Amino acid sequence: MEEEKLAKSNWRNLINIDSVYNSDRQRQALSLFTMIAIAILILGFLLLSNYDVYSPILSVALLVANMTIIACTVYFFKTGKLEVVSLITMLIIFIMCIALIYTGGKENTALYWLMFYPVVTFATLGVKLGLWLSGFLLVCCLGLLYGPNFGQVDYGFVEKSRFMASFSLVFIFSLIGEFFRQKSHASIAEITLSQKKDAYTDQLTGAANRRFVTSHFFNLVSDCPDEYLPFSILLLDLDHFKSINDNYGHDSGDTVLIEFTKMLESHFSSDSIKARYGGEEFVVILPKATIQIAEHIANNFRESVANTTLLNVDSKNVALTCSIGVAQVNKLSDYNDALKQADRCLYKAKEMGRNKVVSAFM
Repeated sequence: MEEEKLAKSNWRNLINIDSVYNSDRQRQALSLFTMIAIAILILGFLLLSNYDVYSPILSVALLVANMTIIACTVYFFKTGKLEVVSLITMLIIFIMCIALIYTGGKENTALYWLMFYPVVTFATLGVKLGLWLSGFLLVCCLGLLYGPNFGQVDYGFVEKSRFMASFSLVFIFSLIGEFFRQKSHASIAEITLSQKKDAYTDQLTGAANRRFVTSHFFNLVSDCPDEYLPFSILLLDLDHFKSINDNYGHDSGDTVLIEFTKMLESHFSSDSIKARYGGEEFVVILPKATIQIAEHIANNFRESVANTTLLNVDSKNVALTCSIGVAQVNKLSDYNDALKQADRCLYKAKEMGRNKVVSAFM
């Protein structure tokens, strides 16, 4: 297929699927802070109801954990740094878990509270960090339960072995669940990206289409105006294109459009946007380019088209030219007016005999 022969367009790299990743980030945030709210209530209740029973080490660990978790929550609402808050929270809870194993808690029931750690860690930190933290806690459990006596509480053999078996299973199941959840999320993201690329691609030429400019490029400019504004618009139209279809057939017309798109891709910089607006009309957007620069670039391209064979029929080269209208956009709200200016300039270039560049600056 002709479309498959086209080089991959750089404009496709501008397509993002932030909505998919934002949804997952929102899931992580909701999971984390729901768990945090529950943890604050439970830790506070345990500390208040058992402060006279717990060892000083455990009481201090619970108090520090509660205060740090609350501080992390405040920090998140001020900065929005979810990953940092999640990691600090899980590290604090990790230290609290070590204190629980060491002291035994109330009537040596501390081990039961550790079962939730892998579930929470994988849900809030993902596979990689969850594996490191939960795995390290598993190793610490083995060391404290079966290693040398450093003053930690003594657990019974059956209690230790059952805890390690149960904790290991929770660890493995949490890892499996998060691993395949992330795989599923990556597949959804890939499908979403593919669908967006299809929606924003002109099926004949492989170039961007009008929808890409109005639905996606506008968002990019709105989010990062300093990276794009001011930009110039080139409105290009192939001269006497109708005669190609009439004299040589629509297949030849399609070939011309595909070859013209290839020229757009090769002549304009990778950060420019090249889109087919319909029929034989194309638009090129040059970020951070004034109208004077754009007019010079447009003239170079016009001359290149005039000197290039876009169609060969029966060993006969068919000459083609293009006319170009140029306008400048200083702020996004001016786009439609600038596009109309470029259209008027294009119409004027046609009136002047075609194979011309006319800019709103003239």
